Amino acid sequence: MSPVVPEELLRPLEEFTKLHLDTLRRFGSRALDLSFPNPRFLSDPRPYEALAALASQAGPLDLRYSPFGGFTPVRRRVAAALTGQHGLRYAWNDIIMTPGATAALHVALRTLFKPPDRVILVTPCWMDYPLYLQDLGLACDLVPAAPDKHLDLEAIANAWTSRTRGLVLAQPGSPTGVIHSDTELRRLAALLQRHGSSVPPLLIVDEAHTQQVWDASPCPPPAAYYPQTLTVRSFGKAWDMQGQRTGCLAVSPRLATRHETAGDLIRTMRVSGQCAPTALTQQLAAALCDTPPDLTGLAGLQHHARRVLLHHDVPVLDTHATRFLYARCPTPDDLGFVSHLSGHGVLVMPSTLFHESGWFRIALNIEAPAMDRALTTIGEEYARA
Repeated sequence: MSPVVPEELLRPLEEFTKLHLDTLRRFGSRALDLSFPNPRFLSDPRPYEALAALASQAGPLDLRYSPFGGFTPVRRRVAAALTGQHGLRYAWNDIIMTPGATAALHVALRTLFKPPDRVILVTPCWMDYPLYLQDLGLACDLVPAAPDKHLDLEAIANAWTSRTRGLVLAQPGSPTGVIHSDTELRRLAALLQRHGSSVPPLLIVDEAHTQQVWDASPCPPPAAYYPQTLTVRSFGKAWDMQGQRTGCLAVSPRLATRHETAGDLIRTMRVSGQCAPTALTQQLAAALCDTPPDLTGLAGLQHHARRVLLHHDVPVLDTHATRFLYARCPTPDDLGFVSHLSGHGVLVMPSTLFHESGWFRIALNIEAPAMDRALTTIGEEYARA
């Protein structure tokens, strides 16, 4: 039987989901939903066009059962794309296709760690990292980032224990949009190597947003700096098709147990009932893995939204990636401020969901003039708080 997940990990999202639904019922089409990242417009129509073309041409063999781990031709295409992006020579069997990044994360954690292992999470982080670890009977240590939301390496070192076996890092950060620099990643790799004299710790890198760098900022891949790395990718997130649930795990070619680890991951897929993505979305991944999304529209929205919020003196974290803005609340009570905004029909996410207080996350889901109405409301209520 799985360990019991603490109520405090389940309740925040459940309560926010109720607030979200209640607000949508109350305001209907007048609601301005900047919470869950579900954009209402196409930034880049090419993925949708490719999916429609694949569907129109599909025959029975194109929609057959996939092996655990995914179709070999798809894995070859993804491996070739990651080889170019990471500067590492991935083979097809280093790639495990998964039904989204969430499944990839859970499969990786279940495969690589066993109780009483401990895993470090840098906060703020995606809401369900601790949930997965608790479900697997693994302990996690939440380590706050530095004030600018970059890595606090001293805090990570101080949190290390004799049972620490890994660290989960998002590049770029989610919810913050922070891109960890070459210097940060080199120092993190050195820290991990210092703590790996007997058992090398593992680095799990969540690259779900790596193709949402909306300006010219470099986004170095952590796998290029530390050999004991597994990378999680989300194709759906890259193409604004999140509901298609298409992702993968990439085992670093420099991982000491490269082949054994890939085999263990595929076994975990089977044992846990996680199939590969649908046949059609795997073909879509193969067709688009070399195609960077057009982020012109997202860049324009980011620049515009930041100008409007700064005009209203709302402090926004200076970042360069993701569909999100991460803004400081006028009071430490982020839950209260988000609830107050919902009373005006504006939905954003409280940072408590991401395991820190005092901030809120805005997802750029809508365009002007609705976006301007939402941002103006945020600015006016910020000033009144």
